[in-house]
Amino acid sequence: MSQFLWNDGLVPIREVKMSLRKVFVVLMILGFALSALAQEGTLAKPLRIGFNGGDSPGIIRIKANAFTAFLEEHCGLILQPVIAGSYSELIRLIVEDEVDFAWLSPQGLITAEDTAAAQVLLKAVRAGQPYYWSVILVRKDSGLRELSDLKDKRFAFTHLGSTSGYVIPKSSILGLGIVPEEFFSEVIFAGGHRDVVNMILDGRVDAGATFADHPRGTVGSWTSEEFHSKEESRQLRPIFISDRIPGDTFTATRRMADENAEKMTKVVEALKAMGETRAGKIILTDLYNIDSLVDAESEDYLPVREAFDRVFKR
Repeated sequence: MSQFLWNDGLVPIREVKMSLRKVFVVLMILGFALSALAQEGTLAKPLRIGFNGGDSPGIIRIKANAFTAFLEEHCGLILQPVIAGSYSELIRLIVEDEVDFAWLSPQGLITAEDTAAAQVLLKAVRAGQPYYWSVILVRKDSGLRELSDLKDKRFAFTHLGSTSGYVIPKSSILGLGIVPEEFFSEVIFAGGHRDVVNMILDGRVDAGATFADHPRGTVGSWTSEEFHSKEESRQLRPIFISDRIPGDTFTATRRMADENAEKMTKVVEALKAMGETRAGKIILTDLYNIDSLVDAESEDYLPVREAFDRVFKR
């Protein structure tokens, strides 16, 4: 039998191998245990916040990094931004527990509640109100003044996952007894809000749905100087403004809400405080054009759920 010199004595190699194997198993178990015990919100296990990259994932990543750095400083926890390519991908990350929090649109919240029992925490305040609106835009020189003028015209929604660019405007149109696929000569899904605006400006469609941050439809996607010049903005006007929509949300996963309530509260309180400081307000505005955040409840979003059901379950 082969032997191995161990502490001035001869030990069978088989016994040495068995001992090393036991040590390896113990180390593996210890490693898993330490990983499981790693405190969330630390360098070993940062809290992950999901962002929808939308039309500009690279730009959102830069803004998300600034946001998480500021929030870290004020909540005392380590955070990690996770950039998704769309709201549907963001929902998947929530379902698969790959994020702890997420910025979600109202429709995204409804889907996350239904598929993963997510919990809404906060809603966005813009132009002093925790609401926004869906509008239908046309060119000012088009001669189109009301919805009835759009009969047999080309129309653009954003995409199926958009609250103000699809669910609310389609629900509103259906509520008037109009079936978009029959009323318009062509229905196009442009992609993002910027795409809808560009298609109207370029004459590729006659009208389209997007969002507004003011109840009179004076401020919205088409007035964002990040994407459109003032000259372009002045060429457009809304001919329809929806009922108010509760603001975009900051939402927690069910596991986070159930197992880490204390840390969740730290994040929530730091977020609400952001809108009360000049530096915090600048970061929120730069991120998603948000002034501040206020408490939200699932019941706030019942009108969106009703619109969702009207559009997808009819």
